[in-house]
Amino acid sequence: MVIGRTQRFFQTAAIYSTIATCLVLPFSSSLLSLFSILTILFWLLSGKMKLLPAVVRNNPVALLAVILLALFLIGLAYTSADLDHALGVLKKYRELIFIPLLITLLKDNPVGRKNCAYSFIAGCIILMLASYAMYFSLLPAAKYGNSLIYHITHSYFMAILAYWSLHKSIDSYQYRYFWIVVFLLALVNLFYIAPGRTGMAVFLFLMILFLLQRLSLLQQIIGLLLLTLVLSLTFWTSENFSTRSTMALKEIQNYEYGASRTSMGMRFDWWLDSLKLIREKPLFGHGTGAFTHEHDRLIEGTETMPTDNPHSEYLFIAVQLGVVGLALFLLLLFIQLLEARKLKKCDRIFMQGVVVAMAAGCIMNSFLFDSHQGHFWAFLSGVYFSAYPDKQLEL
Repeated sequence: MVIGRTQRFFQTAAIYSTIATCLVLPFSSSLLSLFSILTILFWLLSGKMKLLPAVVRNNPVALLAVILLALFLIGLAYTSADLDHALGVLKKYRELIFIPLLITLLKDNPVGRKNCAYSFIAGCIILMLASYAMYFSLLPAAKYGNSLIYHITHSYFMAILAYWSLHKSIDSYQYRYFWIVVFLLALVNLFYIAPGRTGMAVFLFLMILFLLQRLSLLQQIIGLLLLTLVLSLTFWTSENFSTRSTMALKEIQNYEYGASRTSMGMRFDWWLDSLKLIREKPLFGHGTGAFTHEHDRLIEGTETMPTDNPHSEYLFIAVQLGVVGLALFLLLLFIQLLEARKLKKCDRIFMQGVVVAMAAGCIMNSFLFDSHQGHFWAFLSGVYFSAYPDKQLEL
């Protein structure tokens, strides 16, 4: 009896730690680390680890996440990087363990799932309001400008907030006007205040997903035309949007390998270098954490800028784990989209948004490697797929 009460206490503590993690995830790195560590600690003490083998067997998303993490562990055995550096990179991919962990923790707990999801959105709203407060000089501007976090991450979460609130404005009759206001505020913040082009691109992907989820074929065509019109009007009225878009186009047009010092130019250098490294060891890659070492070797004597990642998660994984690792990551994203169809409508809609946002963001950024975005994808995946309709799990 005492053991049972103790485990229930730690289970409750783990759930509250998960909710707290989701809340701070959009705006605080230090609190994110603290509460995510507490989640693991309380989960271990709750006895829920006993459910892990059954979850991995019955839930394909959990299974693939564990296999991908295992590949990173295996990659330590043949990496060309210093072991300390390789372990540091492996630590960045620890988010993968949260997928099966949270599935065991929140299984048959719809209230806990709902609180986690809404806590994340509340965190995004806090991030947005802080940005407006800085923009209007109500708060001092942080080192990242009008945001508490780096501009790429900020714009990414604004795109997700806009997607979420647009859906909620349709589904929630009682709070419809609240969610419409949130959607408009997120949209203005994304295109008129936040300089991150990644968030703007992710927003476009999410809006296309929204059209596919909600509308008939004819309505989708009309919706796509309206989206094009809105983006055109935004381009002409937002200096932030037009300047960043025009700058990106010029960076692409003026690109020269090894000589471009622009955001897009350096990315192109790193992508081309990554392809060279992949060709050297295409099957299993150079090992976990090997990118920095191998890239430094490749660019020695050239003017190409060094980097610790190629700013594309797909290329980053392929360099480390080869096409085997890349195929597994792509399969994981695909299976998430496929299996999300088995979830209830609300969970399905938002889980698909999580996957599309992650997949789109990983094109030009290493989002699984990055803390905020990686935790976002892993935590929300665990939260939503804890409702996956598999066999009943019992201690």
